[in-house]
Amino acid sequence: MTAKEYLQQIYHINQRIKRIERQRDDLRASMFGMHSPAGNMDTDRVQTSGSGDAMLKMIARVDLLEREILREMDRLIDRKEIITAQIEAMEDERYKTVLFERYVLCRRWEWIACDMHYQIKWVYALHSQALEAFADKYDLRD
Repeated sequence: MTAKEYLQQIYHINQRIKRIERQRDDLRASMFGMHSPAGNMDTDRVQTSGSGDAMLKMIARVDLLEREILREMDRLIDRKEIITAQIEAMEDERYKTVLFERYVLCRRWEWIACDMHYQIKWVYALHSQALEAFADKYDLRD
């Protein structure tokens, strides 16, 4: 695993959480969009418990997704703490800044350049140097 791939773990975990949250939100929307059997009082048909069973299954699925989100968030927090500590252990403050901003805060290059008062091409060069130093320090090579 390269240093860049290692550091990108935070971003990927974050993206996974967002996907699970969207899945949960879609399921919730479909749950609340369902029509209640009691809503059709003018019909003479006897309602079965089928729709109630479907609702219970959907609630159970939402609960499962909620637990998965919490597990992934725990994983994200743990990974962030480890990577932040590793970045903070670097000697060069510029390296710390560029790596922290990019990989822990997931900030765009333009914002990092602006905050550091550097041209973006210098931030790219600094980032490459920081990745090399990080890879050397933590023995991360292809």
